[in-house]
Amino acid sequence: MRFLLLLLCGCVLFGCTKQASSPTPGYYTLYFKTENGTIPARLDIRDNGWHIINAEEVILLDSVELRADSFFVKLPLFDSSMKGVWRNDSLIGQWTDHSRVQYSIPFAGVKSMTTGCDDRVEELHYDIVFSPSDSSESRRGIAVLQKSGHLVTGTVLTETGDYRYLQGEIMKDTLWLSAFDGTHLFYLIGRVVGDSIIDGVFLSGKHWKEDWAAVKSTSNTLRDPFSITSIRANTPVRFEVLNATGDSMLFDSSTWKNHVSIIQIMGSWCPNCTDESRFLKTLFEQHASKGLQIIPVAFERGEDITTSCTRVDEQFQQLGLRYPFYYGGKAGKDIALETFPFLTGVHSFPTSIFIDRRGIVRKVYTGFYGPGTGAEYERHTKTIEALVDSLLSE
Repeated sequence: MRFLLLLLCGCVLFGCTKQASSPTPGYYTLYFKTENGTIPARLDIRDNGWHIINAEEVILLDSVELRADSFFVKLPLFDSSMKGVWRNDSLIGQWTDHSRVQYSIPFAGVKSMTTGCDDRVEELHYDIVFSPSDSSESRRGIAVLQKSGHLVTGTVLTETGDYRYLQGEIMKDTLWLSAFDGTHLFYLIGRVVGDSIIDGVFLSGKHWKEDWAAVKSTSNTLRDPFSITSIRANTPVRFEVLNATGDSMLFDSSTWKNHVSIIQIMGSWCPNCTDESRFLKTLFEQHASKGLQIIPVAFERGEDITTSCTRVDEQFQQLGLRYPFYYGGKAGKDIALETFPFLTGVHSFPTSIFIDRRGIVRKVYTGFYGPGTGAEYERHTKTIEALVDSLLSE
């Protein structure tokens, strides 16, 4: 109902107010309407550009076209866009994820106030269970949050990555968090009862709805990312993929000789992969002269190889990555496992395989904890850096 009221108010404004040259600068709340519920996100329109806000993450939208009363935004890094119309301090439009088939979500945006906070910061840690009523589908996670006044920020860590930068509020007995980064549109809401959160609902875009519950904890633990994926015995480290021009490329024992190699199983649609790519870029720049090579293998949405490779290439150019990527196939863990038969499974995008100069797989790292996880990011990246240093010194 709130979304419909916004649309009606927007139509009234659009019909009665004199057109400005651009939307009124300021902080906007975008309400994305899905069949499963409405998901809020944050947009800051400034004189120096438009920015998506997710807690500490500020995403500059550097491709904004304004024509008369309409706008078109090509979002950075991911193949998605926003288009619509404005009237002073109201927006109406839709977001489209072009990597998915017919995937658009309408939104309405209104000028709003930023959430109030104070000098006191309270750390909140919760042990989360997603799909708690279905043991076959349930998954564990850890919510690491910071509360300041009504403002709540933080993230959720899982055994296959993290939910990146989340931001929301806690009002009376309701906690909600959301994030929008151009490919993921996340929303978590639940009812706080003592040390527990009940009646939780998690929405991801328009395609996913899931229950969750949580309880406060000070001893949250998840499995070590190095312990989740193993190597099949007596299976050679060998695979075949395509390069950016569609030519077949074979990686075998000759590839690993005199190099320390990191195979990155990734996708251009995957924000955790993007976070890992930024980290691997720094690692490569520090150690390429010592024999480190990064081999990204992308698994992409859609059937067209040319379109898929174009998406990956555009993202790599934006990230400034100085090594080539390869195409492994359509996005899917089963397809990725077919490409890498020496693994016992592919449980997450990204997954990284660390190979020494003799061609022996020394470690496999499942998922990636990005900078939105704070201390976990520092801890895990230092562990990976130490591993690479050790392999390079052998």
